[in-house]
Amino acid sequence: MASGGGAGSADFIPHDEDSIERETILGFRLTNPYLINNMIKAYSNLHLNAAKAVVNNLYVRFLPSTNQLVALDSIMDAQGLELFDTPVDYQVLYEGDYYQDPSIPDSLPTWQYAVVPAGFTFPAGIQHETLAQIHIPADNYTAVETEAERLAAIQDSVNQTSLNGTVTPNTDFQCAPGYEWDPILGHCVPVTPPVCGSGYYWNGEQCVQEMPPPPPAADAAIPAGYIRVHDTQLNTNADEGVGVKKVRVVARRWFKIERTYTDNKGHFIFTKKFKHKVRINVKFKNDDANIYGVRDAMIWQAIFPVKRTLGIFSGDKSNITFVNKQEGSSKSKANRYWAAATVQNCVQEHIDYATQLGFSRAPGALHIFLTNWGITEGLASTPLFHIRSFFGVPDYYVNVYMMNSKFHFASPVITTLVNVVSSIGVDIAIDYHNEDLTRFKSDWLKETVYHELSHGSQYTKMGNTWYLNFVSAELAEIYNYPSGSLNPYGPGNDVNSPIIALGEAWAYHMGHFLADQQYTTKASRTAEQTGADGYGIFYYPNGTNHTHIDVLENFNPNLSSDPFHWIPKGLFYDLFDPANEINPPKSVNDNVSGYTNQQMFNAFQSTIYILQDYRTRLLQTVTNSTSGQVTNLFSQYHY
Repeated sequence: MASGGGAGSADFIPHDEDSIERETILGFRLTNPYLINNMIKAYSNLHLNAAKAVVNNLYVRFLPSTNQLVALDSIMDAQGLELFDTPVDYQVLYEGDYYQDPSIPDSLPTWQYAVVPAGFTFPAGIQHETLAQIHIPADNYTAVETEAERLAAIQDSVNQTSLNGTVTPNTDFQCAPGYEWDPILGHCVPVTPPVCGSGYYWNGEQCVQEMPPPPPAADAAIPAGYIRVHDTQLNTNADEGVGVKKVRVVARRWFKIERTYTDNKGHFIFTKKFKHKVRINVKFKNDDANIYGVRDAMIWQAIFPVKRTLGIFSGDKSNITFVNKQEGSSKSKANRYWAAATVQNCVQEHIDYATQLGFSRAPGALHIFLTNWGITEGLASTPLFHIRSFFGVPDYYVNVYMMNSKFHFASPVITTLVNVVSSIGVDIAIDYHNEDLTRFKSDWLKETVYHELSHGSQYTKMGNTWYLNFVSAELAEIYNYPSGSLNPYGPGNDVNSPIIALGEAWAYHMGHFLADQQYTTKASRTAEQTGADGYGIFYYPNGTNHTHIDVLENFNPNLSSDPFHWIPKGLFYDLFDPANEINPPKSVNDNVSGYTNQQMFNAFQSTIYILQDYRTRLLQTVTNSTSGQVTNLFSQYHY
């Protein structure tokens, strides 16, 4: 990974090990090499047809309101265009985590910069400016870019000299009738040049043969490599990692921009050649999910999916390898990126498991919010506000699941975040922080995400009405019990409890079952119930046991110290597993086996709201040799 990058760029020092959001610092404005007159000169100097230097792109900027920014990002994204908060044509003295134009209050979105096609239609109602008409040469003309940058650098030197007190004289030139002064060529040229024959062009003085493209610039190369994430259970070395699947990768040098996506091994490769130093960013978004992150600085920036600058790369660029890994405390920026990469893989894995195991996949285009400031570590929810086109996010929901004012933030900041997430629509919220860093493990986070995505599968299967009732029940409980041991599911004996027990039992089963599919005996210590001492009852790996299965197999529905023992988290695995275990502390006589995940999932219906009705439906639809024991098993779980 090379330091520096782009014309006039500073060394890239990310400081990802802490949570401080540092602002980018700009220097003087640079001469734009891609301006038409400069490009004409560059083509001419290389004895190429300067008529190729036509306007094919625009350098623009937008100043949207917070609500407009959501629409703008969507419009640009649909056209394959990227937004940047930092102007492209300025020297960068220090490259930080964000840039805020000094003329714009911190509470409002700053100018957003972009490169768009010449025929771009600007979104109605959003303030915008065209900063420059530019020409980006075809990819086999990188030598022209080199010459254009050389000419621009000369002009930068002239500009700096002028700033130091030396004034460049401005001379007016008189040309003969029918001629005009060409400041690029430095002499008079015909107003109407002669028409040249095929394969020839007018160079301002005569018809000359058009030359083929020159050899590519010596430092031009196609960036490629791997984006990985350290898996705490599968990789013994923190510098190792598994591929991040289907994540967006963006390359940019000056105004030349390209996006691509990684494959299932985390490999990416662009198609364009980029000269010398090129900036590579990763954006955690694709058609299946956008992953957002709550940040300390500029709450409005949570409108954008999590983005990470990997670095600025030079030379060959064909083997760029970057590993997202844990650094510092759970609240560090590095851990936000690590969590985003881990969740990115979870979404793709859940889609694959849906096909393999025969259950419905969660909806596409999910909006997943990551936070490390929730009320309880590991707390997560799946309201599907965006998918269900419900954008009125309650402030108490944000306070519990995303940003707890009691611990860190003042009420006005909560209000700002409520407005931001309401404008986007949050589908899944995940508090990934864990103050006990010995538990800050990949399988711990993945189990949580699999759990929430399994709620998405329930929405796909049971539809909007059932899911509205399910979400309403859980929102009512966090409203009634915003903190304490009964948050987030309530007491288990009120009107909301039956549908919560049904919906959560399946999600807990699938969360741990899929985590075991990933990690088997390599999983970390796992807990799912609270003991009499108020601490979790943990199952520890010993090289042969499956801790994510242990918490299901040993779930005790009679454990009074566990406030949520009424949610039958072990029931579905008891229907599935081959063992007839009668072992304390479970106190459940399991004589049922053989039901598949597909059979159990298919028994869910939009009209079923309680576990007793689910049991009846399961027995109606599946013939099983142990079906006679199903009623007894449900009754042992008190249903």
